Amino acid sequence: MAIKINTDRGDIKIANNVLIKIIANIATSCYGVVGLTPAGGGKILDANNISSLAKGVKVKAEQKKLVIDLYIATMYGMNMNTISKSIRNSVKYQIEHFMGIEIGKFNIHVQTVQIDE
Repeated sequence: MAIKINTDRGDIKIANNVLIKIIANIATSCYGVVGLTPAGGGKILDANNISSLAKGVKVKAEQKKLVIDLYIATMYGMNMNTISKSIRNSVKYQIEHFMGIEIGKFNIHVQTVQIDE
């Protein structure tokens, strides 16, 4: 399935798997993010398996903008607000700047906190 968005620059059609992989890579490269988790919580998802990542990133088009739900695992002791802002800023900048697609709603759900032993 693909996301179709009509923008001022023209029509954009991108496969869901491509958007999911891009968003997952950007988010997991942010400091404090351990990985992605399924929407209902649970173990950290395999970053190399696109069908696995699809459980942690939900993307849809709504009124010419992307709506993103991202489910993450963080490290214990990290400021959740700071991590969320970092993810939001990074994903928003890279998607809007390099792909020309505006992001509308962006929900970040912290599902798991990893404690290092």
